[in-house]
Amino acid sequence: MATGTPDPSRSREVSSDAVLELFQREPSSRLTFQQIAKRLEGVHPHLSGVVEQLVEKGQLWTAESEKYALPSELGISSGIIIKRADGSGFVKTDGDRIEIDPRNDAGSLDGDSVMVRKLGALPGEARYRGKVEVVLKRRRQGISGVARKRGRKWVIDPVNPVLPRNILLRTDSAADITQGRLVFAKLDYSGRKLAADMKKDLGSPSSPGALIDSVVLDHGIPDKFPRSVILKAEELASEPWTLEGREDFRDLPTITIDPVDARDFDDAVSIVIKGDIRILYVHIADVAHYVTPGSQLDEEAQRRGTSVYLPDRVLPMIPQVLSNGACSLKPGEERPARTVVMEFDSTGERLDFTIVPSVIRSSRRMTYEEALEYLEGEGSDSELQQLFNSMGALSADLDSLREERGALDLGSREYRTVFGEDGWPDGFRAVPSDRAHRLIENFMVEANRAVADHCIWSGLPVIFRVHDDPDSVSEERLAQQLDQLDISLPGGRIHSPAVLKKILDSLRDSPLHDLAIEYILRSMQKAVYLPSNTGHFGLALRSYLHFTSPIRRYPDLIVHQVLAVLERGEIPAQGSDLAGLAELCNANEDNAESAEREAEELMALLFLSKNIGKVFNGVVTGIKSFGIFVRIEGVPVEGMAHKNDIRRAGIPFTESGGPYHEGSLIEVEVLKVEPMERKLSLKPVRE
Repeated sequence: MATGTPDPSRSREVSSDAVLELFQREPSSRLTFQQIAKRLEGVHPHLSGVVEQLVEKGQLWTAESEKYALPSELGISSGIIIKRADGSGFVKTDGDRIEIDPRNDAGSLDGDSVMVRKLGALPGEARYRGKVEVVLKRRRQGISGVARKRGRKWVIDPVNPVLPRNILLRTDSAADITQGRLVFAKLDYSGRKLAADMKKDLGSPSSPGALIDSVVLDHGIPDKFPRSVILKAEELASEPWTLEGREDFRDLPTITIDPVDARDFDDAVSIVIKGDIRILYVHIADVAHYVTPGSQLDEEAQRRGTSVYLPDRVLPMIPQVLSNGACSLKPGEERPARTVVMEFDSTGERLDFTIVPSVIRSSRRMTYEEALEYLEGEGSDSELQQLFNSMGALSADLDSLREERGALDLGSREYRTVFGEDGWPDGFRAVPSDRAHRLIENFMVEANRAVADHCIWSGLPVIFRVHDDPDSVSEERLAQQLDQLDISLPGGRIHSPAVLKKILDSLRDSPLHDLAIEYILRSMQKAVYLPSNTGHFGLALRSYLHFTSPIRRYPDLIVHQVLAVLERGEIPAQGSDLAGLAELCNANEDNAESAEREAEELMALLFLSKNIGKVFNGVVTGIKSFGIFVRIEGVPVEGMAHKNDIRRAGIPFTESGGPYHEGSLIEVEVLKVEPMERKLSLKPVRE
């Protein structure tokens, strides 16, 4: 046999991991296919397929002379491209932000997974310019937009302004398309130019419901369950369940506290006082009893990853017969649950905890507004008032301990759209951060951290919620932004969340408080799901995970499923791809949050489109040579006042922003609103 020819007798299975490990041991290697085979001591017939698959995934790259190498060794990285309305964009890779010119985007669209080559540093900035080499994965399968006639052809102008205009719109019948209608079309990436095939007429572009439909379709969020999934959920919901093996907490005074319009109640709380010991019970719906690992319901929940909360609807993670029915902890109904029983001393320090399968019967369903009345001592039911006195005292102690460890409290930045009788947005209600909301938040955080500790001690295969420390670039940017508000960041460093908390406390009653929160949020890493615990910076905790919302979050459901296996006396199987599952959960969460933001922004623009000429309070959030950006108070949207309109108002605007700076309070008149372009034009009414 010739030298270098692999011996078929030594041929064996070769995994992609084995090929990658070969390159990782010698990162600078440039190897031909024959060299790879030789070093792996034999060629499996499918080795070429394994190598090509790694290239398709961007884990290997084709170098010169038919050789393969690690992409990082060639200055190539993977990432998600984020596009702007002008066609430019950037790819955020591990440690770098690479700016992409429209001519170098390789036809990528916003949100696509790409491989990008770093070309060089931008002058005076901690960013690079680059070129997209290849699109690894398309984020969008379809787009929503307005159908328009262009000559003899139809085109679609997407609702999302970062997507390209004038995409060719094809249909089997011209009668399916009407000028100016909002439509949904399936994207076709196969040709030289992007095209789309007409699928559905959504309605008028000025219809709130149609616009939210467009967001749902754009993000690929399923709005219906397969019939087989619904039938299975109905079957399971109707089956009787047994008390065997469950702690009986039915006689324990138990309440749920939720928004007034909530339909699914996945957590309930109880408290018992024994001398100086306070025993808190956090009961969580036992969704894992119905949604077992590997089942059809589990696969559907995993695919969705999270419930999506839009201004006019909720798209649940599991069918409503379970989420709003059998799993929901409704008052007076016996429900299977999983309870975290925690003992606290007189200062709020946790002494001990257990996690048990249970059965509960909620005594009462309460809204946050009703709970707040009792926490302020204004309740009408004496027994309930006593319960809230005990819970309120424990929550206050937990607040103090949270403050001592320096946890960051950013409050709530959520808004709920208030619709008028005509179905149009009529205003917005900020979700408060009052004692009732903090009580539930405190109790859920304590339950989550207790379960996280248990999973770490037991080595259970679950997904953790981790939040890394801010990096040095973010610290520097935050210091500069806070300086605009005449606030100094001590030493220019975020040594702990307590530093940020002190800054926010100093602005508690200032109109600049929300702007400072935004700067801080931008400076921090995003909390993510990972299969390993690395701590939670924002909460100042060494370990944390999500456990308390299995009806609406898949990572929580995973924890319940693992605990259910353990409770049966079995050993939970180590997840074969927890990292991949965590990545999927992160992607689903990001997609849901993006859809929720877009829908909320569209509702805000529709609201303002009926308020042309009206004056609103705002705060300046950005300064450019061409004008200023302003966030409207009480409306979740940002607009721009162009320099020409500023000067027409008699204000001597300069290229550097004078007389404005970031954080300036301002009154603005609504000049023009273009919801489809996501544009809001404003004019200051006075300096």
